[in-house]
Amino acid sequence: MGIVEKYGGLIQKTAQKHPGRARKLMRVGLLYERMRLRVKRGGAIPKALNDLNRLAIRSVARALKNPARAAWVNLFAPVELLQGFGLAPMSIECFTAFAGGFHIEDFLFRRAEAMGMSDTLCSYHKGFLGAVDADLLEKPCASITTTLACDCNANTFRYLSRRAGEDAFIIDIPYENSQSSLSYIAAQLEDLVRLLERRTSKRFDEQALRAALARENEARDLHETCLAMQAKKDYPATLTLHMFKLFATHLLAGSEEVLSYYRALAEDMRCYPDTEALKILWIHLMPYYQPTLKEYFNHNPLYRIVASDFDFDYGCGERLDTNHPLEALARKMAENIYNGPYERKTAAALCTAESLDADGVIHFCHWGCKQSAGGAVEMKRAFDAAGRPFLILDGDGVDRRNDADGQIRTRTEAFFEMVRARK
Repeated sequence: MGIVEKYGGLIQKTAQKHPGRARKLMRVGLLYERMRLRVKRGGAIPKALNDLNRLAIRSVARALKNPARAAWVNLFAPVELLQGFGLAPMSIECFTAFAGGFHIEDFLFRRAEAMGMSDTLCSYHKGFLGAVDADLLEKPCASITTTLACDCNANTFRYLSRRAGEDAFIIDIPYENSQSSLSYIAAQLEDLVRLLERRTSKRFDEQALRAALARENEARDLHETCLAMQAKKDYPATLTLHMFKLFATHLLAGSEEVLSYYRALAEDMRCYPDTEALKILWIHLMPYYQPTLKEYFNHNPLYRIVASDFDFDYGCGERLDTNHPLEALARKMAENIYNGPYERKTAAALCTAESLDADGVIHFCHWGCKQSAGGAVEMKRAFDAAGRPFLILDGDGVDRRNDADGQIRTRTEAFFEMVRARK
């Protein structure tokens, strides 16, 4: 048993009787990891990704340390609004992933299942619910979710409202993208602003939101440049680091730290040589712990993930209208590729695979996610028709109990053999 597993065991044991001490142990563990990454320069991890790693850890640690200045959110919440009110986002998806990094996810799942939660519930939501039940998470300033992509969101946040005594704000995203839909979402965002003003005793600063959107526009331009270079450069990463990119594309979008990250990333990538690796476009969640996939994609020069669908779900080149910031956020959510018919996501993935010259596509069907399981076969048909190799893998993004490594190894090896033969 390694030091991380031992430390996770200590957190689990402490949480059963002293949740406050367990919370402190988690914060100490995150602080240690940030310090370790600051000291450990060079090596296999590029500097820009090392900085992103520290940025993600700091974001989670900040929300854990001061819950009164934090907001529980899902991955698609309008986090740009939170920045103006000085609130740190605590994503239910990313918290459970971090819990997996501590090797305490099984403890959280068992707590949730003991409450009556189904074993088919998305493990990201189940882990967060288990953490709230175990008092590992304290009541936040606000909790905000959207109905985008995941049908668990609304029900999970309604339950959290009852369990934590914290009224959830649920942003309803209409299926159809129309002018009336945009007006409807913008009106909800205005209500959210009023709520945040009451909770924080702070006035809404529209100019600060405009500045955040301007930074996000610049970051999107840089992100698009970096994706183009990723398809050509031998720029190493890991499954965990690809997962941490969600902080840049989603949870901390519009922040000065993310803009600085993309500037550093663009500069960093130019220094790397061209790649001869197989280039893979990844669809859906990444099981960062999965043994076979770690062998293929962690520090392996023969295989590179050039992008995931979360890299382009909001549209890299789309400009946010800084003159009408709330309407811009409404449009951003309504036009996400996860909203509306699944054909929109398929078309975006096909376009990205072609523009990045991906050699193959891997679609990971996360256990409990009806959206990914239902659309994977449809997407495969479209890629087969386009003549691009496509592999569907079944597993769990964070729950090691649902991992079938033997099956994943057999199918992945056969897929890469086929892709290499075609190339």
